[in-house]
Amino acid sequence: MKTYSISQVSEMYHLPTTTLRYYEDLGLLYDIPRKGNRRAYTQQHLDRLGSICCFKNTGMTLSELQTLFSYSEHGGDLDKIVDLLDQHCQEVDEQLALLKQNQQHIKRKLHFYQDIRTAEQTNTPLPDWDNYRSKTFH
Repeated sequence: MKTYSISQVSEMYHLPTTTLRYYEDLGLLYDIPRKGNRRAYTQQHLDRLGSICCFKNTGMTLSELQTLFSYSEHGGDLDKIVDLLDQHCQEVDEQLALLKQNQQHIKRKLHFYQDIRTAEQTNTPLPDWDNYRSKTFH
């Protein structure tokens, strides 16, 4: 079975080693075997860390992660887990909608400034921002 050192895992996930140790302290990562006095992460640990990063990157708190993972380890209130994931999914949907709005605004600005550049290069009238406010760019 292939194993990875804490420094390799740190580099793979762009996390400081202190964060990996903290996740262990919280019980988010556990049963990490040792080779001598060094941690030896397995694919199972990497998979778990991938889940942790996914949920953290989308705004889930460490406390919520502990709740989520506690079910798979100890059982418990399945309704609570479903509610947690449903709420988190709704929050991610809201984040995505906001990102799409922001992306569209950035695209409007991009086209506006590209058109200014073109107008300056061709000595034609400069564009008016009002003509870009409600346009949708793909």
